Amino acid sequence: MPPRNTYDSFTGAASFDVHIYFDPEDGEEVKYAENLRERIIKEFQELETYKMHYKAIGPHPIAMFEVDIANPAQFGAFVPWLAIHHGPLSVLVHPNTDDDLRGHTQNAMWMGEKLRLNLSVLEEIKKMKGSGDQPTAA
Repeated sequence: MPPRNTYDSFTGAASFDVHIYFDPEDGEEVKYAENLRERIIKEFQELETYKMHYKAIGPHPIAMFEVDIANPAQFGAFVPWLAIHHGPLSVLVHPNTDDDLRGHTQNAMWMGEKLRLNLSVLEEIKKMKGSGDQPTAA
């Protein structure tokens, strides 16, 4: 039987974001995060890996960097790898849908310690989308 197209594209989500958090006051965590990011860039060249944010941004309560996953094959390779290699860092994996609040909460997966997101940012985005404006979450 040929593989179904569910192996080629996500159902119900355009893509997935992975947010990898670190304490910017903890030198060892910062170094671990910087090294992990460099390793991701080398080993997963097809993934979009963004810059380090050394302070809270958007709904994210502490420093982090983001990796975008475009398809199930990337997800299947990267997420299990990250489960083994995230070390002391917390990781949020969430789908990108038309509901940022639900994506970051009910539909989210965590590795390590679950952090409390600034949901007011996402609630405001949801209100703005309801009014016709189209902002995007980090």
